[in-house]
Amino acid sequence: MSEYTSPVTMAFEFQRNAIEGTHEAIENSLQMQQNVGETFIDSFGPVRDVSKRSTDLVRTGVESYFEAVESAVPAGSGLEDVRETMHEGLDTLEESQLEAIDQLEANLQEGVESGEEFLDEFLAALEEGVTTLLENHESLESQTVEALEDLEEGLEELRTEFEARGEELQEQLESQAEAVQEQLEDVTEGMQDAAVDSSA
Repeated sequence: MSEYTSPVTMAFEFQRNAIEGTHEAIENSLQMQQNVGETFIDSFGPVRDVSKRSTDLVRTGVESYFEAVESAVPAGSGLEDVRETMHEGLDTLEESQLEAIDQLEANLQEGVESGEEFLDEFLAALEEGVTTLLENHESLESQTVEALEDLEEGLEELRTEFEARGEELQEQLESQAEAVQEQLEDVTEGMQDAAVDSSA
């Protein structure tokens, strides 16, 4: 790897790590939301038990009250009817409370399941999108590195060619300088011969 492509590769690697880190953070956040919903639904069991125990406690209190009152009231006072009505009311209250809890749990369960289905679809789409993005990212990195290596190779060839032409040009200049030098020597020699001839 050349000095030009190394920083580019590192930059692409940094970007890839950022994409993967963001993807993982989103998945963890959504998973935590799913877990909270499931935990909330699981809490309905204890709520149902508390409701039943509360009703039983009221029933026990009513029972104790009527037992105490019956000992002081003569038979045929209609207390039995009141007692039965109270028990029926408590049964109805307990039944309606449990139905309300069951209905709320069912609604929340349906909402959580619907939400989970949506989140699963979203996570699948996100996974597919991130995979495609990373594939395209790697392809772009490969193309960029290849282009830089081609450019570097082209610059090296150009430098080599320039150096070769520089040497060639220098040789041509030296050759021309030698030719001019020879011509000057020939002219000088010719003038000296002409001067000798004219003086003789």
